[in-house]
Amino acid sequence: MPDIQVHDIVQIIDEQHAWYPCLLVVTEVRSWGIQGFVCIPKSNDCSTPTAQAFLRPRWEQITRVGRAEVVPAPYEEEDSQGG
Repeated sequence: MPDIQVHDIVQIIDEQHAWYPCLLVVTEVRSWGIQGFVCIPKSNDCSTPTAQAFLRPRWEQITRVGRAEVVPAPYEEEDSQGG
């Protein structure tokens, strides 16, 4: 299992995956892979995310590319509570 944590950013690297090559913010780390989301913008200028599309890729479908600096509510609260 790779060293991936909640709020890391991962990229889908499986070219056969429908969401290839999207970037996701990790919300859960599981034995089989992660759950994460892609923000869906409210407007064409991408200024306000209104929703998240959640995905559950397996370990072999992703790679870690960084760490999120800003995480939309309610996910930013989980980190401050140790979750």
